[in-house]
Amino acid sequence: MTTQAENPQPSQPSIDELFRQTLEGDYDDEDDEGGPWEAVSKLQAIASREVFDKAVQWCRNNKPAKRRRGVDILAQLGKTEDHPETKYADEVYKVVVGVLEDELDLQVIDSCLVALGHLGNAAAVPLILEHRKNSDPDVRFAVAFALGSFADHIDAIPVLLQLMEDEDADIRDWATFALGVQGNADTPEIREALLERLDDGNPDTREEAVAGLGKRKELRVLPDLIEMLQQEEVSYGVVEAACHLLDLPSVREDWSADEYIEALTARYADELDRYS
Repeated sequence: MTTQAENPQPSQPSIDELFRQTLEGDYDDEDDEGGPWEAVSKLQAIASREVFDKAVQWCRNNKPAKRRRGVDILAQLGKTEDHPETKYADEVYKVVVGVLEDELDLQVIDSCLVALGHLGNAAAVPLILEHRKNSDPDVRFAVAFALGSFADHIDAIPVLLQLMEDEDADIRDWATFALGVQGNADTPEIREALLERLDDGNPDTREEAVAGLGKRKELRVLPDLIEMLQQEEVSYGVVEAACHLLDLPSVREDWSADEYIEALTARYADELDRYS
């Protein structure tokens, strides 16, 4: 008979140890087992008052790396698919805003903006917009990301339209996704901006533009949509665009890309002749 003592369970890292691990390695390294983001995720899953209090302490530390990680941890504390709200959300919001108001370090500002997007408190929109013209592309990307949570906000829309023309491809991509896919606003200006992105040099941005136009049932997207359906790899957003134009309630798992093309061609033959 084997006893528990003969097969001891591996000890779990303490909260202090997990906090220490969040500062190890490259900040952006999300894939490494035992890496910094895994430690962040574990702390967010614990979501205890002890984790909250220690993260708040880090947010007030004189070292930017600790302030940044403190904000990262708080941003999605306790968030899961079944529990989409950040734990202690009101308190977290006040802490993050307090950091952002006096922050000079661009990386910490980046994390604060991302956190405000995760928190989804519309009161943050004016604070996010203050950074829309920042010279640092990472900060502008964070603005685009954060505004995706408020894509229909009257003050967010013109800024997302501007960011859709940013010199940085990743920013254009995310702003197009935010306004076109996450948002529901539908104006001639938004449609024209999405149509312009069909000629974007970044293929991901073009796909997001197609998805946004399909969502709005803009028939001028048809030639580009069919072209993308003919590619070897077809993104989910492109298929969803086809579904919107075909009035399908959901993606047809039993359909191939060719079947979507056939259905679109049969339904919109005249429009394809007009817009091709």
